[in-house]
Amino acid sequence: MAGPAFAQQAPQGAPPPGDASTASGQQEIIVTGLRKSQQAAIDIKRKAVNIVDSIATEDLGKLPESNVAESLQRITGVTIDRSHGDGNFISVRGLGPQFNVVTLNGRTLATENVGREFSFDELPSELIAGADVYKSPMAKLNGASIGATVNIRSIRPLELKPFTLALSGQAQDQQLAKNWGPSLSGVVSWHNAEGTLGLAVVASYEDRKIRTDEFDIGAGWVTHSSTDSYYNGRVGPNVAPFTNVTMPSNMSPTYVFTTKKRVGTNATLQWKPTDTLLFTLDGFYTRLNELDNTSQIAYDFSGGTLVDQVVQNGSAVAQRFTGGTVDEIVSSTVQHNTTYLIGGNLEWHKGDLKLTADLARSQATRTGAADSYFSTFRRTGMDLSWDSRTGNPIFNMAWSNPNYANAATDVNHIGAHYEADGGSDIKDQTLEAKFDGVWDPGNGFVVSFGAAREDRKKTNNTLQQPPASQCAFCGGSVYVPMPASLFQTTPNDWFSGYNGSIPRQWITYDPRQFVQALQAFKSSDPNFVGYQRPVFNPAASSVVDEHVYIGYLMMDFKTQLAGMPLAINTGLRFEDTSYTSTGAAQTILSARPNGGGQNIITLSPVVPFGFAGHYNDFLPSLNLRLDLTDKLVARFSSSRVMTRPTLTDLSPAQSILTNPGNEQITRGNPNLNPFRASQVETGLEWYFDKTSLLSLALFYKSIDSFVAQTTTPQQVDQVTFQVTEPTNGKGAAVKGLELNYRQAFTRLPGIFSGLGFQGSFTLVDSNAQYQNQVSGTSYGLEGLSKYSYSLVGYYEKYGFQARMAYTWRSKYLETANGRNGLPLYYAAYGQLDASLAYDVNKHLTVMASALNLADEREFTYSSVPSQTFSYGDTGRRFTFGARMRF
Repeated sequence: MAGPAFAQQAPQGAPPPGDASTASGQQEIIVTGLRKSQQAAIDIKRKAVNIVDSIATEDLGKLPESNVAESLQRITGVTIDRSHGDGNFISVRGLGPQFNVVTLNGRTLATENVGREFSFDELPSELIAGADVYKSPMAKLNGASIGATVNIRSIRPLELKPFTLALSGQAQDQQLAKNWGPSLSGVVSWHNAEGTLGLAVVASYEDRKIRTDEFDIGAGWVTHSSTDSYYNGRVGPNVAPFTNVTMPSNMSPTYVFTTKKRVGTNATLQWKPTDTLLFTLDGFYTRLNELDNTSQIAYDFSGGTLVDQVVQNGSAVAQRFTGGTVDEIVSSTVQHNTTYLIGGNLEWHKGDLKLTADLARSQATRTGAADSYFSTFRRTGMDLSWDSRTGNPIFNMAWSNPNYANAATDVNHIGAHYEADGGSDIKDQTLEAKFDGVWDPGNGFVVSFGAAREDRKKTNNTLQQPPASQCAFCGGSVYVPMPASLFQTTPNDWFSGYNGSIPRQWITYDPRQFVQALQAFKSSDPNFVGYQRPVFNPAASSVVDEHVYIGYLMMDFKTQLAGMPLAINTGLRFEDTSYTSTGAAQTILSARPNGGGQNIITLSPVVPFGFAGHYNDFLPSLNLRLDLTDKLVARFSSSRVMTRPTLTDLSPAQSILTNPGNEQITRGNPNLNPFRASQVETGLEWYFDKTSLLSLALFYKSIDSFVAQTTTPQQVDQVTFQVTEPTNGKGAAVKGLELNYRQAFTRLPGIFSGLGFQGSFTLVDSNAQYQNQVSGTSYGLEGLSKYSYSLVGYYEKYGFQARMAYTWRSKYLETANGRNGLPLYYAAYGQLDASLAYDVNKHLTVMASALNLADEREFTYSSVPSQTFSYGDTGRRFTFGARMRF
């Protein structure tokens, strides 16, 4: 449960969260660059008793990368998930984001996600002093996790020079968006001459525009036969009968235009009225406003006649339809994400005893559901074809209308279709109170003890249109033609690097104006429900309320083994967890195709639903550090660990998709057990000089049970739904090795002494074998890449700094039960980044960087690589700027 409670503790274990001076010698980091950053991270690892790896700032408020997740991936065992090119979530040793805890100065950060996962794109890198990844626990460490605990450290003014000021400004160019955006930050720290009162304030602002070109099969892959209800009567005479052929349910070339505006600030006040008393007050705030506008063509295969088909190895690789339908979808997703944390810490010490009290509150909110839209218009009577035999994740596509030209950009034959506006607003609230004590008589034996209460409440409020209103215009014939003035054309350079045959330009529109037109439409049909605004849906909403009581006892002592120094850390942590999950239940009473390309469903009345659960855990831990020589260190760790089920899975909320061919019901399960595991680790580390390290670690985790997503078919009236929900599944083992090499080549002659290198390699394997009920295939753990590595070369001398970094991870399972119940994989991905900086003088540095230099694309697929799910390109990103410090 380490937090600011341990801010001045001697480094007998890992540097406590929030302990900047013990952890890295913050005074030394201020005026140095890459080499000193590397040395600080090595010092943290060297002094720790448990297994911990770190990143440290090169300068006050400056990490090596502009994204915290991007910096963390340089650590062995850490891999990241990306969204539109940005690092977002982290996995540690093959265990995904839901298994890792993120704290700020030892305090739990609330998240705007529906689960516990923390989005690192919410966290400006300028606001932090460093981060520590704890891979083996100690009894005092806050954050129950079978993965890792990541503690973010903020600046402590009493540990810096009396006055420090740094200002930074950059212009960012995102290649595809063709737009320059500003990034500004500032750090100021002050304390009085006596070192008894100090204040540090950090602030940042960023405004970015991102364009992503994608090829999507967003409705997933399905299996059909020529005689099933989907194709019966719609197969031409030249198409041979087929049975259980796998094929896409739609396909879409897509433009995504994203605007991100983020502001962040962190302030720390420290007051030391006496030599024995220290008060620290922290305040953290960040706000990210994100708008995602998506425009895409969507082949819809539920209409028309299949007149040609090529099948290879049980899968359709080409099809042609006449008299079919082509939709165009425009969505606008608004997110206003706000996160804050306020914490106060009072530390008193006298003689052998130190006592600390800490109180913190964090809240994260995500709003914008009321202003989010998903709208579709439909073109009918279309001739369309596709062919996947391109040697590329993108398929060739062609479509036309025999009655008018330029169908993709025509604005005179557009009919309204499906509308599903709304979304989920999230609120996450945490409240933590801790009391910690340390007794250190000075003889190498230290006793730590503490107690805490942690409360967390996650609220998910979902707004949805009534089902009848969603499909009030379905089919494209109710409101046609729509006013041509509503529509414009997209850019005409979609995926310019792809040489195949596919539309590059189509129609787009403002979804708000589109909705206004729907609202104004009048029908002579007395049963016409028309457009209705989204309303609160209790069956898709939930509240999960969690209360945890914690107590721990921990001992550190130093001895010798065969004349070699041995540090031992051992302890026992107890956690008692109780929770309630409340919401509402609703069932589908009837579901029938309407003949217009949609299913019409009738829902039962809403019935309130609630569930309560309780469990407790005893979590022992043992960490050993043996100094074989003054440069060679051996480590051993053994512990019992636990991760609570993600809050998404505990929620009783359900979502219903009714699109023909991929009907789905997804819901949570409040009756889930926590993840529990026993783990062991050993390692050998060679510190052959102050800025160099060669280390090897071996680890093994035996996990008692996993929460597995289970998908089963359920027939409702005339429609079969794939129902997916989490269940308590069997356990698995995770094992692997980590290899880490860092060296500054200071002994090379002359100009070459500025060279340096940092490399890491991780191998993770698991015996997890779960069965996908839909595809019949087996799958392993979500987020586990078997191989990953990072290579960083740098040069730093004469005021000049150059850095090139390449990071790669092998494929991994993103979702075990994705669209239509199929597993979704993220293909292997590697990214090359580079940066340059020059110190004009001791106060001014000019700098430039390039991200994704090789223009790598993000590729996800269902079951096998030939089943594209999404293939996206965000292009390269360049930054130019300057930094001043005083």
